[in-house]
Amino acid sequence: MVIGASTGLASKFGVARGARTWNQVVCALFGHDVDGISWQTSGAGCRRCGAHFLPASECESRISHTVSCFLCGHAYHRIGTRDGHNEYTCVRCGHPLLFAIACDPYRELLAFTKKVRYFCNLFGHEVHQVSTRGSLTEYACDCGHTFLKRQVGMTIVKHPLICLLAGHFLHFFEVRNGYAEFHCRNCGHTFCFKEKQ
Repeated sequence: MVIGASTGLASKFGVARGARTWNQVVCALFGHDVDGISWQTSGAGCRRCGAHFLPASECESRISHTVSCFLCGHAYHRIGTRDGHNEYTCVRCGHPLLFAIACDPYRELLAFTKKVRYFCNLFGHEVHQVSTRGSLTEYACDCGHTFLKRQVGMTIVKHPLICLLAGHFLHFFEVRNGYAEFHCRNCGHTFCFKEKQ
């Protein structure tokens, strides 16, 4: 009864509406809150404001950084092998990893937790070319971080300040192995989310 009364009062005074508006402001400033687990069951909806985002079209979506993954580590599982590399993706935020098979420290594992290599985030990723995909060149760092870039022959990829402060501006790239892949227009960072079942 107390819960019902407080909910009624909150609704009467616009507290719930105010929280929803605040969440929309946070998403407008920093990007939507993505969750790979809920993506599989209910589709692409922001956990913070409820907006539908990440469409498989020409539309752009902006996602925020998943701070828990950045600080505590990503929960990766293997999604396939391609171009001489094992590919993994974080089940929570969609962050992928790509390791050359011969150098893959996780090749015996199907799932694992891995922290971010902060040195690369601060000073840049030393990358090698993996493949050409459409009009873009795919690069990977020894830390596993991947990028899709228009430039060829890159050896270092740095995260631009806009991505650090405002999140990633994503466009749909393709579906493969049951995952929708997106890439950021500013830094080329890729994200993979399992298609809704």
